[in-house]
Amino acid sequence: MIQKHKRTVFLGDSITEGYGVARGMCWVDALPGESINHGISGDTTAGMLRRFTAHVLREKPDYVVIMGGINDLSEGRSLQSVQENLRAMYERAEMSGITVIPAVCVMPDFAMLLENDWAEFYPGIQSLPEKLHDLADWIRAYAVENQLLCLDFAQYFPKYTVDEYYRYFFDGVHPNERGHAIMSDIAKRLLYGNTEI
Repeated sequence: MIQKHKRTVFLGDSITEGYGVARGMCWVDALPGESINHGISGDTTAGMLRRFTAHVLREKPDYVVIMGGINDLSEGRSLQSVQENLRAMYERAEMSGITVIPAVCVMPDFAMLLENDWAEFYPGIQSLPEKLHDLADWIRAYAVENQLLCLDFAQYFPKYTVDEYYRYFFDGVHPNERGHAIMSDIAKRLLYGNTEI
């Protein structure tokens, strides 16, 4: 569990940044302690790795939560390349004395996602469901093998969305304010031990 007075960096893409929701409504914003949001919309795990020194190591955090991969896979990059980039970031953090918390992204509503005009321009979009599930399994296995806490949004998010999954997104991939509120609640419970899920 994260100690609330410690410093935590959240490294990721648009879902970490809070794309599409008002300032202060992102899931990271509602977390206790010193939370530093280094999510960048559109970023890939390769981009996250390139900025790892600037946005993680120089911040000197106690913890880093790393969540990414959906943009890589949508753009047609291989699952193996995503795994290699994530592993490199996990290992760099560990070697620097930073506690790593791998995160599994919320699964998109794929039917809603495919309705977007821009979906056809992403070469990996049709294989995205299978590859995201494979990536999630790999992240979970890495966390277990290395005895790390895993922030698994994909596992717990559906438990909150029994009144139609799509209602918690505004385009099928980016959570809306209701979705971010759920993510915040999951993070509080898993990372800070507020209550049982």
